[in-house]
Amino acid sequence: MEKRLEFYIDECNKNGLSASILVAKDGDILYSGGVGLRNKTEKFPVTEETIFTTGSLTKQFTATAILKLQEENKLSVNDSIYKFFEGVPKDKQNITIHQLLTHTAGIVGNLGYGVDFVPISKKKFLSEFYNSPLDFELGKQYNYSNVGYSILAMIIEKVTQTDYETYLQENLFQKAGMKHTGYLFPKWNTTQIAHGYKCGEDWGTHLIKWKADSNNISWHLKGNGGILSNPFDLYKWYIALKENKIISKKSFEQLTSPYVKENELGDSHYAYGWTIMNSDRNTKIIAHNGSNGVFYADFLQLPEENTVIIYMTNELRYDTQIVAWEIEQLLFKKDYTPIVPKMKSIKHGSTDIANKQLDIIHQFVKLILTDDEHIDDFVNEHVASKEREQRFKMWIKDMKKEFLGYQLKHILEYGDMSYDIVLESEDGKVVDLVPCFDFQFNESNQIVAFGW
Repeated sequence: MEKRLEFYIDECNKNGLSASILVAKDGDILYSGGVGLRNKTEKFPVTEETIFTTGSLTKQFTATAILKLQEENKLSVNDSIYKFFEGVPKDKQNITIHQLLTHTAGIVGNLGYGVDFVPISKKKFLSEFYNSPLDFELGKQYNYSNVGYSILAMIIEKVTQTDYETYLQENLFQKAGMKHTGYLFPKWNTTQIAHGYKCGEDWGTHLIKWKADSNNISWHLKGNGGILSNPFDLYKWYIALKENKIISKKSFEQLTSPYVKENELGDSHYAYGWTIMNSDRNTKIIAHNGSNGVFYADFLQLPEENTVIIYMTNELRYDTQIVAWEIEQLLFKKDYTPIVPKMKSIKHGSTDIANKQLDIIHQFVKLILTDDEHIDDFVNEHVASKEREQRFKMWIKDMKKEFLGYQLKHILEYGDMSYDIVLESEDGKVVDLVPCFDFQFNESNQIVAFGW
């Protein structure tokens, strides 16, 4: 098993994956280490010490903190939010902590796009939350909400009379022996923090962006995402939860109980900061991922098989999202051949049309950078999923407003039939994620996935 695992990770390395991975089974670490580069400019490699963002893995820390406070009789998951905040409007007064934890409060997902590092006061955040409409009746549906978990972080601060990160450090991380997890508190070795990469561009690090924001964590991110860590520290967290060092066995069961269906199929349920599902062996999986479109992390627990898989990358692409799940299959199926992400790209100039897929990309770029309004024709012909057509149309209209005056800089083609589209502003600058989009095609040259 270890040899097959090492062979797969070596193949990922040869194909350009940049990631840190830890796999443990029956109390033994089968693999712990890194592949690729944490800093391409300095040629620094990824190691097991390299720090990544956990993204929405942060939610499990927030949820665990809530249950710890419940154990101390300082709150109950059945409490309504009006108990903790003043001026809550009537339509939101009866939202409970349980509904925030399970994304069943009908709250919007985010208060804007790309706002993770935009400063916002607690007062203004609450005001925007209060003024936002609810998507459905309380407790009746599921809609993933980062805003809800930021509200939970505010409740933690209100109840403990201390800063959210301070509480996590003193009551969760230190108890687990985690010295390399947090926002700003750890004494970071900045050379060990992985730079994120998107469309060939250096996105930077969370720490750099926080320091640019007066060393503050925006409430758009706080409590719902962005905590930094590495797989080895997260393994310590896994052990601490398993051994009930942080919360009791009863609270851990509450943390990982399947409360609400995440989709119509009902093949996964949301717990508190975790997703619960069954493997194809009909064994329980406790999992969650996290991403900001640049970094990506997966945390898989298989309690009945005494296995944990922790995976973090600083260069998100379509196939990089499946690595942890490919490892899960590899561990339990002797004849399984896992998919290897193909990260090495070919750069095409702004006029190159070498195949049908590049031709479609040029049509798309023309669509968003000109007054051409033939959106319906493009979508009907080139988007594979009829269910996603409306979303794609809205996406194009938003981009037409955003990128007036931009031009195509280049296209990066990957071996998994996916492409990065890099635009350039009028003043010649490529800034963060703003000019970068990606597509993935099927064998019929139809767009099957898109994003930024």
